[in-house]
Amino acid sequence: MTQVLEQLTTLLRNDLENLKALNHTLGQEHRALESNNADSLTALSSEKEQLLAALRQRARQKVRLLVELGFRPDLGSPSAFLVKQAVSPELLGLWQKAQTGLEICQRQNSVNGRIISHMQRRLARMADILRGNDRSQRLYGSAGETRNLNHNSVLASV
Repeated sequence: MTQVLEQLTTLLRNDLENLKALNHTLGQEHRALESNNADSLTALSSEKEQLLAALRQRARQKVRLLVELGFRPDLGSPSAFLVKQAVSPELLGLWQKAQTGLEICQRQNSVNGRIISHMQRRLARMADILRGNDRSQRLYGSAGETRNLNHNSVLASV
């Protein structure tokens, strides 16, 4: 059991390093989104994927180790299981720090995702306007119904 707990501690320490790097990368991604820096976004996306792959791999290893200790997912969370097992305060602290770090990264990634989604919608709308296909301009017809204002004049062609 001691060896399993040591392996779990090592995995959590590695997770904390990756989560810190991921948080930094997500911050850089946010700044690149603000400045519309496509070259940086490409490199940051690759870096983010590598960090996430490492975190996923270690997550599988941690689950395997927890199962070796007797953990069953249907009986509760891993945190509650570790408390019941009376593992060292160091291990519990690492687990909590990793959970907190993961939540911080998830929030920042969600913010970045919303920015990207907004940019995609804005770009699609601008492309529609340039094509003379702006579906968002609506007028009321003579019967009170709404209808699209359809200008078939193209401002530019690509």
